[in-house]
Amino acid sequence: MAGFTDVLGSLLESQLSGNAGEKLKRTLGNAEQSGGLEEMLGQLMGGTQGGSAGGLAGMLGQLMGGGSSSGSGGLGGMLGQLMGGSKGSSAGGLNMGALEALAGQLLGGGRASSRDLGGGLMAMLGSLAMGALTQGGHKPQRLPVGLRKPETPEEEQELESAAQVILMAMINAAKADGRIDPEEAERIVGQLDKMGADKEVRDFVFREMAGPLEMRPMVEAARNNPELAAQVYAASLLAVEVDTAAENRYLQELQRALGISPQVAEHIERQIRA
Repeated sequence: MAGFTDVLGSLLESQLSGNAGEKLKRTLGNAEQSGGLEEMLGQLMGGTQGGSAGGLAGMLGQLMGGGSSSGSGGLGGMLGQLMGGSKGSSAGGLNMGALEALAGQLLGGGRASSRDLGGGLMAMLGSLAMGALTQGGHKPQRLPVGLRKPETPEEEQELESAAQVILMAMINAAKADGRIDPEEAERIVGQLDKMGADKEVRDFVFREMAGPLEMRPMVEAARNNPELAAQVYAASLLAVEVDTAAENRYLQELQRALGISPQVAEHIERQIRA
């Protein structure tokens, strides 16, 4: 049965041809420009990536350990050093496969399953969160959920729980300047039926779309979890164009409620809106 990560991927797939897809492309970076995730990871790793990584393809090659000039074994080793751990010489527990699947579909290089797309979105949000928190002076104790590849049933459940919160964040952001269009809601529910979403997931999505704007459950879920809070804020920015006073007001209130510093918020906004 399809869970929350699958639903995130399915909803994302339906939006890739529009503004959401363009935002994701800007965030990930592409072959024509050095920016987005590539720039963020370069900053995270000491500013060594620059514009010479050869776009997304070169970036992914380096992340998978195939050509990093640092000798630290790709992103896994670098993040391990950054966090004071010992990830070793490989990408190890990083969920780079899902991120690569998302990037491939965005750039027309392949097709990914809903599960992989949802996992790719979670990995990207985890990367954004870690980059922003590090730049803001916070040292994460471990990789954010989503950026870590689940290896146990408990970690799978942790990812599902985080995906549920992210889904809640994106739906509520879409309601910031009014209600969700009934036709859009009906189409989304139809997608869930088609993909075989279980009843709990389907009922949750329906309630979130039909109910009033409510940020309290997201804030409670992210309490004492700066990484998830940053992911919630980033996901909310991805879900809207932020071109109305209501959307701006909602995002400002969400930032304060989540306890996100102006420095962290600015870093996330720069990566998504650049």
